[in-house]
Amino acid sequence: MFANVRRRGRMAALIGVCAAAALTTIAASAGAATAQPQARVPWAKVGSGWELAQYTNGTPASHEPTTLYLVGPSGARYPLYTWRASASFTPVLIAWSGDKTRALFYDGPGGQTAQLDLLTGTLSRFRLAGQAEPVGYTLPDGLNILGERVSGQTATLARYSLTGKLVKVLATSKDYSVTGVYSADGTTLAVSGTTGIRLVSNAGGVIRQLPVPGTDPQMGCVPVRWWSAGTVLAQCFGKRYDTARLFLVPASGARPTALTPQRTPSGRDLGDIDGWRLTSGLYLQSLGACGTLELNKQNANGSVTPVSVPGTLNLSTRIVTASGPRLLVDALTGCGDSQSLLWFNPGTKAEQWLFKTPKNAFGVESVVAYDSRENAPAL
Repeated sequence: MFANVRRRGRMAALIGVCAAAALTTIAASAGAATAQPQARVPWAKVGSGWELAQYTNGTPASHEPTTLYLVGPSGARYPLYTWRASASFTPVLIAWSGDKTRALFYDGPGGQTAQLDLLTGTLSRFRLAGQAEPVGYTLPDGLNILGERVSGQTATLARYSLTGKLVKVLATSKDYSVTGVYSADGTTLAVSGTTGIRLVSNAGGVIRQLPVPGTDPQMGCVPVRWWSAGTVLAQCFGKRYDTARLFLVPASGARPTALTPQRTPSGRDLGDIDGWRLTSGLYLQSLGACGTLELNKQNANGSVTPVSVPGTLNLSTRIVTASGPRLLVDALTGCGDSQSLLWFNPGTKAEQWLFKTPKNAFGVESVVAYDSRENAPAL
């Protein structure tokens, strides 16, 4: 169900055999599709606080169409494209171009990449060279596609054209996977490494190594997103415990700062994989038992307090992004993977529901926020 979530070898031990049941929406609707009228979409107003979301009323017993919606800050929905119901999987939304005009989809391992022109409703399908898998668009405008190709134990991160041709290899790794996140201006990427983060040029080549002291080279570090213009938020694994810890890593090469303390396998929080500092405190996306996700607030002493989101099951609550004092929450609201979407202010407990899914329906299949550098946890 997760948009833009990669299966990472270093995380396999943490996820466990029950992750698929807890985290995957088994949405079944694809086939022929139809574009929706675009005339009433206020494109000039689209910006921070807007989302693209795929939604279906389908249930395990009844396949229904899946529609891509543009959702505004007030909750207004604009249907952009609909996949008719069938027994196949709908391509999953993974990215939204910075120029607002295109959305990127993927059919899954070995499948096709698809790109939707949001202004015209035209959908094109192609494959990235070398059977690479799309990760997202380049920043700031999305003029290229960032993709990962795995051959044996070697993973390659590269830029591809909007029709799938290889443009430039950016980084490689012998760890079965490689993760990269762009700076806002698109000139550099923070890339995963064995003992820290690598700062890589968009033109290719390592600019500098950004070591994180105490990192287990067997597990390494993964960039989550750019915390600020000069700092990368990264999840790293220490040598004593295989639980993720968040660090703020300066791109200048200065010494990193721990954002969260080292968690242990005996605690409730089994590792922190993302974080947002709001006016009401520091909130964490943490790993829970059996591959579930938790929303926690970090206290002054480093301990965490679970945060409950009213109207949800509070099981595998996924944070998509933050805006001002609020978090965009993709949450289970019913058995059978019923997913809903809402804005939630953890300080005041105020809610604004964007999609409140019936308990027997699948609901929200994937969501990407505009101009967001954290579309999903980097697993």
